[in-house]
Amino acid sequence: MNKKQLLLLASGAIIITLVAMVCTFALRGSSDAYALTLPSDANAIVRMDAKAFLQDADLSLKEIIQLWCRNQQSDDNQQVGIDMQRPIYAFASPSGYFGIAAAVNDEEDLAAFCKSFQAQGYVSEAIQQRGYSWVVVAQQWLLAYDSEKALLMGPAVGSSQDQLRGEMARLLGQKRNNSGLQSSLFAALKKSDEPLAAIIAPEILPAPARKLLRRCKVASQADALLRLTLQTDDNVLEVGTELLAENEDVKAEIKHMDELLRPITGALMDNAHSENVAWMTMNVEGATLLDALRSNQAIRTALLAMNFAFDLDRIIRAVDGDVTLEITNVTSLLGTIGVDFQLKDIYLAAEVAHTDFLSNTSTWGSSLFGVQPLTSQDFALNMGTSSFFFGVEDKTFYFGSQQGLAHEKNDYLRDQRGDIKDNRFYATFAVPTLVNQLGAKAGLPASVSNFERFNIQMEHFGDFKLQLLAPPGINIVREIILNR
Repeated sequence: MNKKQLLLLASGAIIITLVAMVCTFALRGSSDAYALTLPSDANAIVRMDAKAFLQDADLSLKEIIQLWCRNQQSDDNQQVGIDMQRPIYAFASPSGYFGIAAAVNDEEDLAAFCKSFQAQGYVSEAIQQRGYSWVVVAQQWLLAYDSEKALLMGPAVGSSQDQLRGEMARLLGQKRNNSGLQSSLFAALKKSDEPLAAIIAPEILPAPARKLLRRCKVASQADALLRLTLQTDDNVLEVGTELLAENEDVKAEIKHMDELLRPITGALMDNAHSENVAWMTMNVEGATLLDALRSNQAIRTALLAMNFAFDLDRIIRAVDGDVTLEITNVTSLLGTIGVDFQLKDIYLAAEVAHTDFLSNTSTWGSSLFGVQPLTSQDFALNMGTSSFFFGVEDKTFYFGSQQGLAHEKNDYLRDQRGDIKDNRFYATFAVPTLVNQLGAKAGLPASVSNFERFNIQMEHFGDFKLQLLAPPGINIVREIILNR
């Protein structure tokens, strides 16, 4: 091989290598072009893996489209034009708008899909501007798309849509170094691999949630972020929340709360009724619990009134271990609040370290509350037209609308013993029982009774798991999507 041939071969190799690098870069750049529209200062970013959700629901994209189109009285054979193989992102911008960014795999299909809804007035006619097709969806949402990406934002009406159009154009033209891909929220989001995950800044949470977080010294995203996740496993749908501490003060506060709520031992699981609508438990030390209760003015006032009748403070201070609260019927709790409130069908049990609080029982009672001794360790408490019972059995304090501890067999709690123990908090609700008791009062859809349980568990402070359970053999995601 002469020098000329060698030079041509080397040149060809260099050109092929450069072309390959350019193509690779171009493909890489275009593959996440839609994600570059995420605002760098977003207050929340959500990632949804639509492909995983469809697989979990045992549904095809065509079935979803057909269902949606039938609801909108449109052609159910339409192709959307959105690439469901890629994650879909949603976000909240500081300007108050919400947005959804998705990859486009067929611009013509997306255009045809939008056009199919023009006759109903659901989507406006498309206009071409700044290199994108623009349509107004449901009169207050703007959708801009090209062959790579689609961005939907709103709500905005009237002149606000012009302002929103300008903001969208800026986001559509962002480069990687000034997009939301470089934000701390997106960095935290990348650490979650669930089908749906969200990272939220405290600033946009509802006021009660912000107030609660401020007690943990969380005021802004510089202090902590909130991670939400959703995943499914056949008949179980689980939503997780986790507080991601960003500074040492918040971490110390979380540790302090973990010390307040100690790991559950499960000692009182067998002191539950065989049928209940709600059961919850935690493990606390009485003196610490009393301090926490007194920090709330309304509770402090109630404690003061109760102490005139019997030594409630001493009882609470004696608590040392698991505490359970059980509700067997919610009808008397929810239907009469503010009218003729009757506190019935509740049962509380708590492990106590000692029973020294029984030493002054002869002085119990007041003009407001009548206390009647039944035995040396059991008492009846009369509160207006209601009567309750409290006392001690085997170093367990009880309070409820029936005398004594329950000694029934609750099959669900016994089966879940391993999942309940060692959490800081656990609650379970029997959904069909709840629906039957509430009836039409709560306005719950009939489909809710298709689910068996709603559980809440907290392994560590700020780390919650909310589980919705369907009966075995029922695909819970499919059940929710189709709303059968």
